Amino acid sequence: MPIKNDNFSVVLDNNQIAVRNIYAVGRNYPAHAKEMGSAVNNEPIFFQKSLTSLHTDSKIMIPRERNIHHELEVVVLVGTPGEFIDESTAIEHVAGLALGLDLTDRDLQDTLKEQSLPWFLSKSFKGSAVVSEFMMKTDGLCEKEFWLKRNEVIVQRGKMDQMVFPITKLIEYLSARMPLLKGDLIFTGTPQGVGPIEQGDNLELGIAQETLMDIEVA
Repeated sequence: MPIKNDNFSVVLDNNQIAVRNIYAVGRNYPAHAKEMGSAVNNEPIFFQKSLTSLHTDSKIMIPRERNIHHELEVVVLVGTPGEFIDESTAIEHVAGLALGLDLTDRDLQDTLKEQSLPWFLSKSFKGSAVVSEFMMKTDGLCEKEFWLKRNEVIVQRGKMDQMVFPITKLIEYLSARMPLLKGDLIFTGTPQGVGPIEQGDNLELGIAQETLMDIEVA
């Protein structure tokens, strides 16, 4: 079956930015690591999501008969490429921030983890990297609480200062191991409260009193 739309891009300040790679971080909030029965690592845990998992529309279709969980995250858009970036200058490489959902096939992930296998297939199905429009990085997300509502009930909330590894450290660490490109996305980890979503759910992603994205699950 051919892909109907291969224009994988995000919006920043009304401009379309082509996405190159999607990186994601695990266990970057202590409370989430605890709820998953995992320890917080001394170094960031990175994995990738496929480019075809990118989703920016207000309606998502999740796989049937699979236990799909929401994971609310702050997403970084790389604006200036580089490698071996120092933490002190890392913020200069950030074009904007958004909110996103790292949707996860939890049962498959658990099975893969039990077998000490990569998580890739549990993280990279179609529509599993949901991203709102990006804001310029000075727009206040760093100081404000972000949240996810499922059917009008807040199920996740967090602040960036709760991260084990801040954005600047994540950029330093990742860029020391591979070059970062303009258009790369970094999902920075999820706070506690992850849980299942189902067909018919309504999801809202927001900051403080502002809703950034309203999603229908089909």
